[in-house]
Amino acid sequence: MEIKVIDVPSKLNIEKTSEFRNEIYTALEANLKNIVIDFSNCDFIDSAGLGVLVSSYKKAMEQEGNLKLAAINNTKVLKIFQLTRLDQVFEIYPTLEEAIHSFE
Repeated sequence: MEIKVIDVPSKLNIEKTSEFRNEIYTALEANLKNIVIDFSNCDFIDSAGLGVLVSSYKKAMEQEGNLKLAAINNTKVLKIFQLTRLDQVFEIYPTLEEAIHSFE
């Protein structure tokens, strides 16, 4: 089973969302249905970034795939997921390795 890892930029804001969305959608179109989004370098996310994640998650599910999040180490970023209750939607793993192994 192939797993695609996509790195989140340090700031996932409206200026970066188009490129980030394209990377996820390109993977899904290439039939890479199991995706891990690596947040280890991310220290900021705005509503546009959250919107891309939600729409990408829906697209992955429609294609019988899955999109999981890993290494949300920044407490402010994690707090945004908790406040929006998106931590109840996404599978979030403390490390990239754990997220990858969760597909086994």
